[in-house]
Amino acid sequence: MNKKGFTLIELIIVIALMAILMAFAAPSMIQWRESAQVKEVARDILGGLRQARSIAITNNQNVTATIDPDGHTLTFGTRTLSFPSRILLQATTNIDTSANPPTASGWSGSDDKSTEFRPQGSATNSLWIRVNNDDRLIVKITSTASGLAKID
Repeated sequence: MNKKGFTLIELIIVIALMAILMAFAAPSMIQWRESAQVKEVARDILGGLRQARSIAITNNQNVTATIDPDGHTLTFGTRTLSFPSRILLQATTNIDTSANPPTASGWSGSDDKSTEFRPQGSATNSLWIRVNNDDRLIVKITSTASGLAKID
């Protein structure tokens, strides 16, 4: 009996066990990665809207932010942010602020939606952007007075 190494059978058993473990782990890793990419798009949209508001305040001029769900872009000033086409974007400006919490209707995956940020930081209208049809990933500008964007 050789005590200096592993036998071929031991190596095959270890490799088989590792393959079984990887088979169980792979689907959840893929799902986790896809979920992280969707959340990243929501954070990028939020960052873009906040940057548009900041530019309006800093440069003391109106800045229009336009989301194009079909083209998967957010445009403001001279900047355009592009998002992966496999991630569904929907937008609406039809927000019922009298409801508690405010609710949105008329989600569109094709019509461009815009809001304009003013030099004092306010926005001309409310704008909600839903990412991948997930109601937990909605980027919102609910208060036109403050123009602040957030993810709910």
